[in-house]
Amino acid sequence: MSEQTLFRLRVRYVKQGRLRYLGHLEVLHTIERIIRRAQLPYAVTQGFSPHMRAGFSSALPVGTASDCEWYDVFLTELVPPNEAFERLKAASPVDLAPVKAGYVDVRAAALTAFITCAEYAVNLWTGDASVTESMVREALEAIRAQGTIAYLRGKKEKSLDLTRTLAGYTLAQAGEGHFLLTLDTRMDNDGALRPEVLVGALNNYLDGTPDAPIHSTGTQHLARIPRYEVTRTAQYALSDEGAHLDPLHVH
Repeated sequence: MSEQTLFRLRVRYVKQGRLRYLGHLEVLHTIERIIRRAQLPYAVTQGFSPHMRAGFSSALPVGTASDCEWYDVFLTELVPPNEAFERLKAASPVDLAPVKAGYVDVRAAALTAFITCAEYAVNLWTGDASVTESMVREALEAIRAQGTIAYLRGKKEKSLDLTRTLAGYTLAQAGEGHFLLTLDTRMDNDGALRPEVLVGALNNYLDGTPDAPIHSTGTQHLARIPRYEVTRTAQYALSDEGAHLDPLHVH
């Protein structure tokens, strides 16, 4: 199949509700089934094990919701974008529904290469009115100052580099024991910020045990932050001038 006969449909979709607990591979397989149900004329790869020619934005941690996930699917026919969107919407569960769709250049960079920035909204509930905004901010500053966070992924020891992945944050009190933390993050081939690791470190500082082990999992049981919710709210690239570049408008 020559590149001239392919059309690259880029789709933004949500991941929310119970489906935020799907793993990345489960999401990929579900999206592929959605595309088949939508009866879009998808292209397949060459070789001994042909499969749908599609690409996805970076994996979302299990338990993290998103308003802005992306995938590309290569089509062998040019289906009008509005029609393709409506077919996908009809074939998708609400919690993985498409938000918008359009065509991009077949030669454009892969989503994982193009997207270098992500923003997150993190709702934190301490269940303790004595925890103040200044205490949370002080803990965040101490974590940021140390530069890295050691954590466990399964039995493997890893390190989160905050100097590379955390560009900035804001913190606001949203109620008694309730805080909204927004994260401006960066990602590259060496990895991305994992919000649940930062929340684990914040819990430890508030608990007075900054050196306690942190486990990277979407279902952490934390003493000082018994409930939290993470949503990825934006993914984009930056121009040389610092402007946000939307993945659907890349040329």
